[in-house]
Amino acid sequence: MSGNALKQNTVKSSRVFGDYIIMLVAPCIVALWYYGTRVLSVLAVSIATALICDFAACALLGKSFRIKDLSNIVIGAVIAMMMPASIPLYIPAAAAAFAVVAVKIPFGGALHAPFVPAAAGFAFVSVCFKEQIFSYTVNPSGKFLGSSSLGSLLTNGNSVHLNAANSFEIITGNVAGPMGTGCIILLIGCCAYLFVRRRKALLATAGFLGACALYAAIFPRINASLLDGIFLELSAGSLMFAAVFIVTDHAALPQNGINRVLYGAVCGIFCMAMRAFGTYEETVCFAVLLANGLRPVTDSAFEALSKKAASLRKGAEK
Repeated sequence: MSGNALKQNTVKSSRVFGDYIIMLVAPCIVALWYYGTRVLSVLAVSIATALICDFAACALLGKSFRIKDLSNIVIGAVIAMMMPASIPLYIPAAAAAFAVVAVKIPFGGALHAPFVPAAAGFAFVSVCFKEQIFSYTVNPSGKFLGSSSLGSLLTNGNSVHLNAANSFEIITGNVAGPMGTGCIILLIGCCAYLFVRRRKALLATAGFLGACALYAAIFPRINASLLDGIFLELSAGSLMFAAVFIVTDHAALPQNGINRVLYGAVCGIFCMAMRAFGTYEETVCFAVLLANGLRPVTDSAFEALSKKAASLRKGAEK
């Protein structure tokens, strides 16, 4: 890679991942408010592991280590925010190491990896440490539903009677779950920021949330009203957080706008189907990775359908 190309790549990485770092500040502050300084330990271990693994891999491969691309900070922070505050520190370290060593480095960096590194890291530790990943025991006092997460209730087919008070508790993140993913209000604010900075990325978010909502409406898991069921599904676990920070991953997004919407929709369908039939409380990272792997197939299918539709329109005009 030439010096100019390297410089352009670094600047681009700084811009993309710099925006994510700015957006991650708010979830980190909310996590600190709810869970205390334990959040800082998880963040520090996850980010430091990502940086150390990247530095070591670059040294072994004879490549230059570019901290300015900021991707390691984003990978570590996203993984940390999807963890419970009670998580043993070796688990976010293992997730960050897997994300960097197995996904980011082999494919030439976070801007080129066909799989979302943070999703891969979280999925890896979910398989290896399922009980710890989905156990929310730190600081449950005062939280709506105590130490029970919305995801666990939905998995067990239990409903929640919603009113203005407990709906507010849910959208502000005052419910047991991943420590940085529950405040829906802030995540909507992150979407607004992303709209200003990279609005085309939100096409995937729109497709993802739309597919999740439609699936929840057609195939409800709980006995609740239509709107309550959709609200609870979208609010549970890391779904909304993933819609902002994982589904919009720069390298994984298709170039075409329509394909981005369809890519997000595929992620959403996989996520909801895995929630319904799988054994994991939160499946969004598995769904995104599956959609990443199928992208060459789905992109080809979408392009073929687009060409067919265009030819039909031309035929009708004649």
